[in-house]
Amino acid sequence: MDFLSSAHQTENYISAEFPQIIVSINEENIIVRAELPGVKTADLNIQVVDEVLTIKGERKPATETQKINYLRRERDYGTFARSIMLPERVDIEKVAASYKNGVLTVKLPKSAEAKPKQIEIKRV
Repeated sequence: MDFLSSAHQTENYISAEFPQIIVSINEENIIVRAELPGVKTADLNIQVVDEVLTIKGERKPATETQKINYLRRERDYGTFARSIMLPERVDIEKVAASYKNGVLTVKLPKSAEAKPKQIEIKRV
C-alpha cells in the first residue's frame, strides 16, 4: 500500500460516527455531550423532534493563503449530521445547549410525564 494513498482524499463529508457522543441520564435530565473540535457555534444546528435529537453542522478548514501539500491529514472537513434516539420524552421548551473547548453539551430536561411519580396509597 502506498504511504500517501489516503492523504489525497477529497470527499466533502464527515463519517456517520461524527461527532462522537456521550449520553448520560439522571432523574431530571438527559445530557448529551458531543466532541466537535474545530466547529464554530455559528456552523451548528440542533433540533429535537419527538424523541430524536439531531446535531447538524459543518467543520470548515482553516483559511489558508498558500496551497499546502499535505503528507497526511486525519481531520475531516465538511458537513455532518448525527441523530440520537432519546430514551424518553423531553420538555422541548427547556432544552439548553452550551459549547466550551470543542465540546457541545445539550441538556434535555425530561418531560413531566416521563418523570416517575410517587403514588400515595390511601388507607380505606
